[in-house]
Amino acid sequence: MLNFYRLKQDYLKFEGNERLDLINRLSTNQVDKLQRFKGAKTVLTTDKGRFVDLITFYNFGDFVFTACSFNNSKQVLSHIDKYTIMDDFKATDMAGTHETILIYGDDCESLAKKTFGVELNSLSNNDFSIFVENGCHSMIARNDDKFGGGLFIFASKDKNMWENKLGLSKNFNEITDNEYDIKRIELGLPVFGKEMTDLTNPLECGLNQYVSFSKGCYIGQEVIARLDAYDKINKHMVGIKSDSEIPLVEKIGDVKITSENKECGFITSNAKSYEFGYIGLGFVKTIFLDYNKDYKIKINNLQINCKLVNLPFSIN
Repeated sequence: MLNFYRLKQDYLKFEGNERLDLINRLSTNQVDKLQRFKGAKTVLTTDKGRFVDLITFYNFGDFVFTACSFNNSKQVLSHIDKYTIMDDFKATDMAGTHETILIYGDDCESLAKKTFGVELNSLSNNDFSIFVENGCHSMIARNDDKFGGGLFIFASKDKNMWENKLGLSKNFNEITDNEYDIKRIELGLPVFGKEMTDLTNPLECGLNQYVSFSKGCYIGQEVIARLDAYDKINKHMVGIKSDSEIPLVEKIGDVKITSENKECGFITSNAKSYEFGYIGLGFVKTIFLDYNKDYKIKINNLQINCKLVNLPFSIN
């Protein structure tokens, strides 16, 4: 059965002759050589190597269409503007103008071929193809995270036409926000505002595939390169499994993980999984990390037994 989820994102448009060079100097991945119809993810980091956002670049040739985290476009633009001086570069906030549908499942490849004439498995990374009908443009991109499948992106004003074209109401199972959150925790996918924050960096979140260690300087590069070169990653994102419900408060970092009465980490996400029971994501300091040990979750006077899980969660 094919599944789909209305993925909440903000969008940006980058123009100017130095658009690729500028983002290459500000982010972790190599994007200055990105060719037309090629896509790539890269992390904007602060000078301390912490998250500004994980963004996805889609190069249309004369401009770059960019997806960033929901409700974060203004912060991304503010960060970029801080380091834009004499560059031939223009950024436009397009939040609310487009929609993204994540499509995944066993028949995703055949659907993309039948509906759009696109072979998703022939695309690399986040590469994409453009589809036009009745003068309306859309794009379908390969989704390179553990959900797999594809991302279908279109203008919000054309929503009804494209959803009818896909046959969403009859061909797909729509998953809810809660179901999406359960699945992404099971897969070990960090999200902005929970795992990706000003308390963490890309290496701690396991996003090494979006970090180039050979491209040269970018904002935060010295910190991240030093962590990698000297194996000094302070903490690691892990799965949490418990026999009891895992509490979570609004402020990330308030629910602690302890080992032998010593604070060693914190919880960032939680859910009740159909397969794995009470689960969550969190971070544990490297010196305390041992998947064979028993840990406790502590909030105020409450303590809950838990185990650490190497991501993604597995039934084995």
